[in-house]
Parts: sequence; C-alpha cells; structure tokens
Amino acid sequence: MVKTVILSLIICASICAQSVSEKANEFISKSKLNASKNLISFLFANTSKYYGENGEIDAILILKTLKDNGILELSFKEPQELELVFITKQNPLVFMRVISESLNSMGYNLFLTKKISKSIDEFVWHISLSTQNVPNPLLLNSNLKARGCEILDIKKDDNTWSYTIDSQKAKIDTIKVELNKKVALRKPFAPYILELNDNTKTIVLEASPSDYWHPRINFYDENLYLIRTVELDKRETAIKLKVPQNSVYVKIDDKFTLENIKRGLTVTFGDK
Repeated sequence: MVKTVILSLIICASICAQSVSEKANEFISKSKLNASKNLISFLFANTSKYYGENGEIDAILILKTLKDNGILELSFKEPQELELVFITKQNPLVFMRVISESLNSMGYNLFLTKKISKSIDEFVWHISLSTQNVPNPLLLNSNLKARGCEILDIKKDDNTWSYTIDSQKAKIDTIKVELNKKVALRKPFAPYILELNDNTKTIVLEASPSDYWHPRINFYDENLYLIRTVELDKRETAIKLKVPQNSVYVKIDDKFTLENIKRGLTVTFGDK
C-alpha cells in the first residue's frame, strides 16, 4: 500500500514537472532554450510553487521567473506583426474597453481588430499590431488587475499570445464627480467618460465662451450598452440634461473635434 502511494506521488511529480516545463518552454525562443537548458531545469525543479490554488499552472509566475533570469525575450530586431487574443466569459463591451485602456496605458495605441467571435460560453477578441516590442505580459497583468480583471492563463504560439481572463469584476477608467459640486475638466485628449452617482438626476455642462462646443453626449448602462444619445448641431456654452433611467456612464464629446473644447468643460451632477 505504501509503495503504491509513493509510486503514485512519483508519477504525479513527473507529470507536473513535465507540464510546468512545457509551459515555460512556450515562452522561450529556440536559441534561448538551447543555450539555457540547465538553468531552465534548475529554475523549474520545484514544480509545486508554479501551481495556483485551483490547481492550474500559474503562467504569470513562470513568466516572472523567466524575465527575472533574463530568459524571456520580448523584443524583435525589427517590427513584426503580432497577434493578441483575449478570451473571457463575461460582458464583451466592458472587456474590450478594459483591454484597450490597459494597452493604451502601456503605449500601444494602434492596433486593429482581426476577428471577433462570440458563443454562449465565450467571447474572443483577436487584435493585430505591428511592433518591435511584445507587450510585457507582467505589466499587462498589473494593468488588468488595477481594472478588476484576473489573467487565468497565457499561451504563446509563435507570434500569437492568447490571454484567458476573468473580467467579472472589470471596471473601466472613469472620472468621478461628487453630487452638487461643480468640477472643472481639463483639456481632453479623448472624450470624457464619467461615472454617474446612484442619485444623479441631472447633468449641467458648461464650456468656455472662447470655445465652439457642439455637444455629443452618450449615456450607457453598466454593461456599456447605449441608452441615449444627445447631439446638438449648434454651438453651446451651457446645457442641462436629465439622466435617463439605468444610466451608469456618460461620455461627453464634441460632434466634430475635441479642439472645440480645448479649454475643457465644467460639470455638475444634480440630485433634483
């Protein structure tokens, strides 16, 4: 009986070691793999530390180990087309917004949607970008965590990186405004996204008399589905709007160009 248990443990350890090693090898170039075989074997000898509470391999910890030891290569000699695949089971609109914000904060502003697929159980977003530097998965993980997301798994196949993400608690970047308090918004480089308070009934927006604001305002629910759009053709310096029911976010823009509100806006949320 004891021999059987010991044998089972040995077999399990062997399988686990192979799994962790295989996972690590996914992220290593062939040249690095051949040059660092002994170091890689040493680094991943203790396989148990690379498993999470749910028994899944911790790809983030493996990547951190590789990076800390100079084995993880995230640069090309010249720009190449890179594909990033993001997979979730949660709301797609919030998910795409959070991914975009995370990449933007890392300096990746130009990327194209290559493919989108949605089933009952899963939403998958493929994007492509031409770059000389692969988005650092550790930094991306930090940015996603700051927005309420958790990376469950990472896979790499040549120039394709796939991320499976739990975005159930995802939260987008927003500006928060107290009720009945006028707040000045600085010159925008993108449309303003404000999070509404539960008791917000009205919004008062004021532009500088020196600007030429043509308001375009969108109200969204908690899943970023559009509820209402307000778009005005003539120049405005002040408007007051009622907040539609179930609104959680409001996007404030100019119909033509953000240069029309280059001096910023002021906003007041009212509870009456």
